[in-house]
Amino acid sequence: MSNNIIWHAHAVDQATRAEQKSQRPLVIWFTGLSASGKSTIAGALEQILTRQGYHTYL
Repeated sequence: MSNNIIWHAHAVDQATRAEQKSQRPLVIWFTGLSASGKSTIAGALEQILTRQGYHTYL
């Protein structure tokens, strides 16, 4: 892990948030070249997940 990345404790932990949202927290990273469609794919995935009832944040 990088030396400049520092983990912070939060007042609301993953288990509490998962219980509140009835879903498991997850981060998806899209990587690639500039103008390769990352934002387009991320936006489309957000729409699909939202239609399926998932809470998303893009």
